[in-house]
Amino acid sequence: MIFKSLRLENVRSYENLFIQFPKGSVLLAGDIGSGKTSILLGLQFALFGLQPGQRGASILRQGKDEAYACLEFEIDGEIITLERTIKKSKSGSITQDSNVITINNVREELSTSEMKNKVINLLQYPKEFIKKSNLLYKFTVYTPQEEMKEIVMEKPEIRLDTLRHIFGIDRYKRIKENAQILFQKIKEQVKIKEILASELNLIKEKFNIENEKKITLTREANNLNIEYQNLILVKQNAEDKLTSLQKLLDERRRLKSESEKSQVLLQGKKDLESRMKKEIILMQKQVHEESRFSQERLNSVSGLLEKHKKILEEKNSNFINITSQISVLNSRKERPLELKNKIMSLENCPTCLQKVGADHKCRIEKQTQYDIEDIDRELEQKIQQREILIREIESEKRLIKGYETDKADLQQEKIKFEHQREIQIKIKSDAFVLDRTSNEIIRLEYQLQQLLQKIETFSKLQESFDQAKQEFQGINDVFRIKEITIATKTRELEILKIRLQELLEEIIIKEKIREQVNYLRSLQDWIQEKFIEMINLTEKNVMAKLRTEFSSIFSEWFGVLVSDALSVRLDEDFTPIITNQDYEIDYEFLSGGERTATALAYRLALNQVLNSILSQIKTKDIIILDEPTDGFATEQIDKMRDIFEQLKAEQMILVSHEEKIESFVDHVVRVKKDGTSSIQANS
Repeated sequence: MIFKSLRLENVRSYENLFIQFPKGSVLLAGDIGSGKTSILLGLQFALFGLQPGQRGASILRQGKDEAYACLEFEIDGEIITLERTIKKSKSGSITQDSNVITINNVREELSTSEMKNKVINLLQYPKEFIKKSNLLYKFTVYTPQEEMKEIVMEKPEIRLDTLRHIFGIDRYKRIKENAQILFQKIKEQVKIKEILASELNLIKEKFNIENEKKITLTREANNLNIEYQNLILVKQNAEDKLTSLQKLLDERRRLKSESEKSQVLLQGKKDLESRMKKEIILMQKQVHEESRFSQERLNSVSGLLEKHKKILEEKNSNFINITSQISVLNSRKERPLELKNKIMSLENCPTCLQKVGADHKCRIEKQTQYDIEDIDRELEQKIQQREILIREIESEKRLIKGYETDKADLQQEKIKFEHQREIQIKIKSDAFVLDRTSNEIIRLEYQLQQLLQKIETFSKLQESFDQAKQEFQGINDVFRIKEITIATKTRELEILKIRLQELLEEIIIKEKIREQVNYLRSLQDWIQEKFIEMINLTEKNVMAKLRTEFSSIFSEWFGVLVSDALSVRLDEDFTPIITNQDYEIDYEFLSGGERTATALAYRLALNQVLNSILSQIKTKDIIILDEPTDGFATEQIDKMRDIFEQLKAEQMILVSHEEKIESFVDHVVRVKKDGTSSIQANS
């Protein structure tokens, strides 16, 4: 990743700034308070927007309602532009307003969260850092020197948690916490399941008692079933005779019902025949008049209407553009007038304090007048173009209105035409149905006559049926008593079987619960004795490896910046231990330059370790150092040349007010304070 350029408007002390970042080392030089750090904060805002807990007032220039930042950078040959805007609402709150990303000239407007995810993906930061603000950028690219001093001086446990968070190994802590939660839940489940499985032996005794009752009931039920089967044969003969007579009665009843239905159906067909004849006559009268509808004419009018709508849309767009240009020209007239009034009111130059002469004021006044006249000529031309467009737009509106009227009339004709065509189709369909209905009437009259002849063949059938029914009823009463007795025994047996099944299922469940208790106890022992110990060992090994690598790199950078009399290493909490001839020196007793050197060495070592762990991230070739030499002696400043050479960053951005640093870098960008605003002096 390489930064290309940055534009800021109303960001902190800058009203308007455009700065380019070449490859190599770039120094942002200027006095204290000139706005150097504001450029880095504006760059960070363009990349990641407002961070959680960050107030918009820390970015927005005082007295302004809107701020804008635009950052252009390159990743793997792709040119990417990020644009962000923040605005102050009427209530006084400051929020992010718009987020726009452009990749290879493809522009896309996104929400704040979408923009953040997009940037994280482009930089190929791990997904877990999406929820960690700009933490990875902070510790690999840009950490203000004072913040790094605070990390070095922080309490060991807080610093260790911070480093776990940065290195992405805080998951081990979460795993152990979750394992403890799981351990407690398993412990609770073991207690619950032990209670549930405690009555297993008692339930088995109940099962054996109930099983003996089942054997006795089964024997009694079998004897009753033998008697019941003999009675079924007697009942079956009587039932067969009654069924035969019933079938004859049902046949007579069916024939009567069928004859009644045939009469109703016959009358319905006759009514339908009469009604359809009348409907056909009415429909024939409706299609007497023909429609003159033309689909080709409707298509032609629709095409002309769409064509002129597009023309109107283009002219409206041109009108808006010209109106906008007129507004811009009117705004441009105000700037020369403001410059003229400002120069005319000056007595002395604010820069050199010399008196401003009348001839100089006259030249400025003439130049201003020339600029205003040029703008007026261009403004007059745009106003004429706008008047022409207004007349053309009105003409198009009249044409469109006429075409819309013609289209509506043709659509009414189309509806009428299609309605007549539907009626003609219905006439043909109804004529076919009418013919079929007439034939059905003839067939139904014949069928009705045949049914009436069959009904006459049945006589004295009801008397035979009543006698057979009385005989069957006597047999059925005896059968029902026997059936109730068997059902009672069968029901008792079924209830007993259900109870036995329930007891058996309960035994199986409780035996499974007992197995689960044994499994949970073994799992509980494994979590407590093996898993958590394994996680502790893994975390310890990972942290030890990181600490070894970190300590080695930290010691190397420290050795470059500090005299050979001092040496440094990291303890288990990543706390710098500084020694002088085997005597430990507290960080607070170091000189200002030595503290800065310690923090800078810690910063560079952290950067190098993180870039080694996360080799795929796209920010590994860029580093930003803010006042890295604060409190340095002359000899330490001289060593910064070696630091810059050893970093081997493709792009390095420095902020410093030390003039000597200028000879160590490839490019120098100067900023200065002009009144209440910061400006770029030169490059």
